[in-house]
Amino acid sequence: MGRNTQRGAALLAAMLVVTLATTLVSGLLWREHLRVRTLENQRLRDEAGWVGTGALDWARLVLREDLYQTRSVDHLGEVWAIPIAETPMSDFLKSQGIVSGATDADSEIWLAGGIVDATSRFNLTSLVEVNNPLGDRGWVTATGINTEAVAIFARLLQNLGLDPAGAPLVAKRMLQSRVPQTAEGDAPLPIGSALDLLDLIPDATPDALAQLAQYTVVLPRPTPVNANTASAVVLAAVLGVDQGTAEQVIAERNQAFFMDNMTLTSRVHTRAPQGLTIGSRNLGVSSEYFWVVARLRHGRVSVTQQALVARRAHPGNATQVLWQKPGLPDGVSVGG
Repeated sequence: MGRNTQRGAALLAAMLVVTLATTLVSGLLWREHLRVRTLENQRLRDEAGWVGTGALDWARLVLREDLYQTRSVDHLGEVWAIPIAETPMSDFLKSQGIVSGATDADSEIWLAGGIVDATSRFNLTSLVEVNNPLGDRGWVTATGINTEAVAIFARLLQNLGLDPAGAPLVAKRMLQSRVPQTAEGDAPLPIGSALDLLDLIPDATPDALAQLAQYTVVLPRPTPVNANTASAVVLAAVLGVDQGTAEQVIAERNQAFFMDNMTLTSRVHTRAPQGLTIGSRNLGVSSEYFWVVARLRHGRVSVTQQALVARRAHPGNATQVLWQKPGLPDGVSVGG
């Protein structure tokens, strides 16, 4: 019995040693796996920063060149509107003539992106009149309410199933938040997106506002909606027509884009309600604000970036990056 007991104790000790060794090795392998994944994620973030900088430079060049070619009109048939489909990083590097920089690892990283017209949406800042309309980075002071824009926004709300009574309330909040910086008293925080309107639009839900956010934008200053790039939902609200009629206008637009405001006015008036007046400050054919978006994907990990670029015909066809941040604008996707 004593010898069997000793053998059993030795076997148990051996099993404990094997179990302990297995646990230690598993822990070491798991920590090594985490370290490798961390390094891969850091590399992807570094790549995203590099590609984001390159994408911005490319986008600004494309937008400036477009301004030289078609100064007074922007439409979806131009070069800037062509998205970059998801492409291996190695192919992108080769297309840019950087063959020596491409590695096997780059073929596992996929790039997608493009330029999106921000003025294809209804700009909530257009609900107010301002006294320094060329301001981009600086504070834009509101001096009154744009009643025509309020009517357009009310139609947009109604078309999306929201209470149009919220339109003047949003305009009032926008006006109050844009008081002169020298004014005494506290002003409400500026509206950053449609998601901030929950307390202003009666019976609104977060899901409804998320849908509204796909058709609206908050830009540094008032801008007209570009009729050449607007969706049927936005165009219907601006023109005061039903969505079916707006889709007919877009079908015609796809055949021949609007060349100027005169052409735009004559063509839309054939379908808009009789007597409807659309001011050039609320509807136009050119754009001055664009999103530049990019996404890098490596396996299940993806990094997205967005930037808002302002473009000015004067002076000097200049472009300016107003901000950069992670993520994509509401309703915008890249890579299909």
